[in-house]
Amino acid sequence: MQNNSGPSGVSLHRFGPPGEAGDPADRARLVCFPHAGGGATAYASWRRALPDRIDLHAHVPPGREARGREALLDSVPDLVADVLPAVLALPQPLVLAGHSFGACLAYALTLRLTELGRPPAHLVVLAAGAPGPATPRAPGDDHEIELLWKRLGANPAGLDRPAFRERFFPVLRADLTAHASFRPPLDGPHLTTPVTALYGDEDADVTADVAATWRALCAGPFRLAAVPGGHFFPQNSPTATIGALAHALDV
Repeated sequence: MQNNSGPSGVSLHRFGPPGEAGDPADRARLVCFPHAGGGATAYASWRRALPDRIDLHAHVPPGREARGREALLDSVPDLVADVLPAVLALPQPLVLAGHSFGACLAYALTLRLTELGRPPAHLVVLAAGAPGPATPRAPGDDHEIELLWKRLGANPAGLDRPAFRERFFPVLRADLTAHASFRPPLDGPHLTTPVTALYGDEDADVTADVAATWRALCAGPFRLAAVPGGHFFPQNSPTATIGALAHALDV
C-alpha cells in the first residue's frame, strides 16, 4: 500500500492491485471520495472487484483515519485545496468518483482540475443529486444528525455510545456543513468531462429524478444508471457498483 501526501498530511490512500502483475504506469487512476463522515476505508472492499487495469486511491480527509489529529475542514473549497496536490501528482488518466457528499467534492475537484488544464477522463457520482438550492441544509443538532443517519440506512452501531458520538459526530457535522454551503459556480462552467450518475434503486432520498439533476451541470456526455440497493449501495453492493462503473468507463 502507498500513500500520497497533501499539504497537511496523507490525503490519498492507495489500495494496491491484487498480485504484482502488470505495470502500474499502464493503469487508470480511480480516485474515490467517501460519504459524509467517511474515509478511505469506505472503499477497501472495492479493490478485490476492480479490473486489474484500474489503480484505486481513496480520499482521507482531515480528522479521520491516518489524519485523525488534524483539524476538520468544513468547506468544499478548503477540502479541494487540501487534496489537490496529491491528485495532481498522480499520472493520467484520472477517474474521479464520489459517494453522496463525496460526489460534491469530486465535482468541485473536477472543475478545479479542468481550470488547470488537467481534466479527469470521467466523473462518477454515486447516490447524490447535483449541488444547488435543493442540497439539504446542515443538521441543527446531534438529534438531527442521528435521524439523518438512520433515514439513509447507515449502520446505527455506536449511536448509543457517548464515546462514539463524541468522536464521529463532529466529523459528520463538518462534512454536512461543507455540503450544505457549496453551490456550483454561477453561469458555469459546465462540465465537459463525461459524467455517470449511479443511484440505488431502493434509495428513497436519491431517486432517479434526483440523480438526473447532474445533467444540468454537464456540457459533455451524461449517463444515468441504477444499481441494486439503498443509499449505501457502494459499500453494500460493491460488485454491482463496480460493474456499473466499469461499464461506464468502457462506453
